[in-house]
Amino acid sequence: MKSLFTLIVLLLSLHTARTASAHGNDDHEHAAPAAPTTQVAPRASAQTEDFELVAVLQGRSLIIYLDRFTDNSLVADALIEVEGGGGLKAIAKQTAPGVYVIELAKGVMEKVGKYPLSISVQAGELGDVMTASLEIPDLSEEAHDHPEETKPWWWIALGGLVIIVLIVSGTILFKRRQRRQRRSGWGA
Repeated sequence: MKSLFTLIVLLLSLHTARTASAHGNDDHEHAAPAAPTTQVAPRASAQTEDFELVAVLQGRSLIIYLDRFTDNSLVADALIEVEGGGGLKAIAKQTAPGVYVIELAKGVMEKVGKYPLSISVQAGELGDVMTASLEIPDLSEEAHDHPEETKPWWWIALGGLVIIVLIVSGTILFKRRQRRQRRSGWGA
């Protein structure tokens, strides 16, 4: 019976050692799988004492949201001029209070990279020049991720078999001990 117990302990040790090293010698950590997320459009932001601005690239449009820094009130009827990397030089058109759009020419801000922006804002008597950087990420790169390794069915079957053997052998040992105690008079 001791050899059966030794065999079971050895099998469990081998199983534990194999599953602990099943992933290999990675030199990086793996975080828990992230929840599905939606892709966020490239954006840039800037602020001064008077204005706060967010520029969002959606397709071939650069949408600019402008508000007052002190109270977040929308800034309507402003003149916004934008110059930047990639050949951008344009005046934004207001589409709603505080919302301005620049329709980009073909080839402007279409490639992956960082685009420095110089944004001039004139709203009534207030005027400012802001700088920002809009980054277009490379979405073609897939995250370095390993597919989940599936354990062979026989490891699961072996684990179940080991549990059954432990239960049966424990029951047998318990019954033998009870019989010995009855014969020797200890259990009575």
